[in-house]
Amino acid sequence: MKYKKLQVFVSQTNKMIFVTLTFLLFAGVYAVGFSIQQYNTVQAQGNNTLPSPMNATQANATSANATKAVDGYGGPPTGPLTAVRHVFDDPTLRVYHFCKSNDKIMMVCQLYDSSSPNATLIGVEYMIDSKTYQTISDREKPNWHYHKEEFSPDRANPKFPLLNEQQQKEWMAKLSESYGKVILIWNPIDTLPVFPPQIQQVQHPFMVNQTVNNNTEKFVGSFNQTLKY
Repeated sequence: MKYKKLQVFVSQTNKMIFVTLTFLLFAGVYAVGFSIQQYNTVQAQGNNTLPSPMNATQANATSANATKAVDGYGGPPTGPLTAVRHVFDDPTLRVYHFCKSNDKIMMVCQLYDSSSPNATLIGVEYMIDSKTYQTISDREKPNWHYHKEEFSPDRANPKFPLLNEQQQKEWMAKLSESYGKVILIWNPIDTLPVFPPQIQQVQHPFMVNQTVNNNTEKFVGSFNQTLKY
């Protein structure tokens, strides 16, 4: 009797061991399979995040979308400010100012001899507010002109071609209490930039007394020509 009970106990124990081992075996196989699947998924996702090589067109497009130092030279807010009596050798030339705000001074402008696509970059103009003007040395002050005086119709005769009348008044008021320093780097009447950069004395009597009217004023620069070597 005891022997039969022992046989039954051993048989049940063996079954339990077999069931346990079978469960552990399937669990281990599942765990290994799941881990491999997860690893493959992560690898696939990682591969998808790697940047693919760019061709020349894509590289140029990416570069074109990056912020550059030349960006923003299109104002005041829309289009240029234009003015005469900026070039000592040709006071009648209407100079186009393409400006943008600056983090060190009030504004910086690129000066062109026309608004055409092949216009010549003839100089720069730096603009500062009246408070900053008071901080510069007396020796330097003559290089700066007061816009409130210069902006009269019989002087620079400023215009904002792309602004409406109200916007023009607002910008005239905003700029009138500022000072400008014009540095000419290419004389428009020269074929090449063959003279040292010059600070234009916009308020010099010669400039102020020049006769400039609608009949004498030049709206297109005199430099735009085909060079002959």
